[in-house]
Amino acid sequence: MSEERFEALGMWCRAAGTREVLTNCSYFSADDERLIGATFFARDKDLFAYVLLARDAHDRFQGFEESKAFHTLRAAEEALKLRLHELDSKPTPDVPMRKDTQKGVDLFAPIKGARLNPKFVNLRDRKIPSAAREYLREMARWIVDLDENLVRDFQTTGFDSRTWEFCLQAAFTWLGFGFDRSDAVPDFRLRKGETKFFVEAVTANPTGNVEFDIKQRPPHPPGDFWSFMENEMPQKFGSPLRSKLAKKYWEREDVAGHPFLIAIADFHAPGSMIWSQTALPLYLYGIGFDVKEREDGSKYAVKKTLQNHVVGDKVIPANFFAQETSRQVSAVLFSNAGTMAKFNRMGARAGFGDSSVSLVRQGGYEDPTPGSFEPIPFRSNVEDPLYRERWSDEIEIYHNPNAAVPLPEDVFAGTTQFFLQGEDLIRRGPSPRILFSTTGSLGFSK
Repeated sequence: MSEERFEALGMWCRAAGTREVLTNCSYFSADDERLIGATFFARDKDLFAYVLLARDAHDRFQGFEESKAFHTLRAAEEALKLRLHELDSKPTPDVPMRKDTQKGVDLFAPIKGARLNPKFVNLRDRKIPSAAREYLREMARWIVDLDENLVRDFQTTGFDSRTWEFCLQAAFTWLGFGFDRSDAVPDFRLRKGETKFFVEAVTANPTGNVEFDIKQRPPHPPGDFWSFMENEMPQKFGSPLRSKLAKKYWEREDVAGHPFLIAIADFHAPGSMIWSQTALPLYLYGIGFDVKEREDGSKYAVKKTLQNHVVGDKVIPANFFAQETSRQVSAVLFSNAGTMAKFNRMGARAGFGDSSVSLVRQGGYEDPTPGSFEPIPFRSNVEDPLYRERWSDEIEIYHNPNAAVPLPEDVFAGTTQFFLQGEDLIRRGPSPRILFSTTGSLGFSK
């Protein structure tokens, strides 16, 4: 089986921290996927082994057998295939259940007495998002409804915010974090190595909770783009960020003294996350840009300091991280891909969904040339064998230079991270950095 398929089925049970020390090598399954397995390499021991998984009493894949060590990958693969053959005619092995195991949810279970969100109905009923739907069904077996409102929220007024939380859970799982599900507040109680940290999720929403027609194409960015980025968009980000500050999560006994992050995604307008990203660092650090044009017509950016963000009579100060109350926020996490399109792409790569739906992703990479302004365009068929995508790809961490409890950089190793050094905003992380993308379907319209 493919790596993407195995990860979609099996990564949820992986022990925290093992991705860094145990590298998966190859993947196998019984014909009906009753049993699945993977070989892995323990680099520190220079040895190979395999693990076998089957569904437990809650219908989730869990490990039930781990092999002895082998000196070669070939030997581990041969042993794994032989073991699958031995088990093929036998009943499915019992999978041990931990005492603290909590059952997941059915995100598509019918609810009564509520008007369903059109986005949820689209996900539930149409073929184009069928890969996302099937991926979510698998993942939801691991989602614990701690506040007992999750399914209703997802199907009604909280579709976007719950989608953002699901994307975060998938990314945090991929990154190898340990989850503490003993409390619903803050949203994520995480651990990596010796670092315990907390993440509260929030979204920028439409003014007045206006509902958009999901069948229409997303509108173009505002005509006066840079004025919108410097003034209106920071206010749209600022309002939900400040609302989370008012909760003072860091005063909770279990949170105090540990890094605390706010994870924000933009859903204020259809498709707005593909162009609103630029505004977030403007607001967080108070650093803006004037766009200049060269003689050849190409554009470049010149840095400037921002004082306020002004929309009519409403004025909010720039530089969120410089404000005294913001010191308790260690960093702000952002992604321009915390959407159902991400689930659809990852689902298609894992073999979920209607096979007649072809997905194409296109967008822009960051041009690494100093002072560059224009993105580098890209277009990829999601099922191209050369196409690669991980849950953590679009995660961006904006570190607070004034944080009372700083977030160690290595917690989010492998993601894009921003740091203020003097008056310069420095980015470290993988390249290319995806600035924006959209996902469309070819050859199928229903």
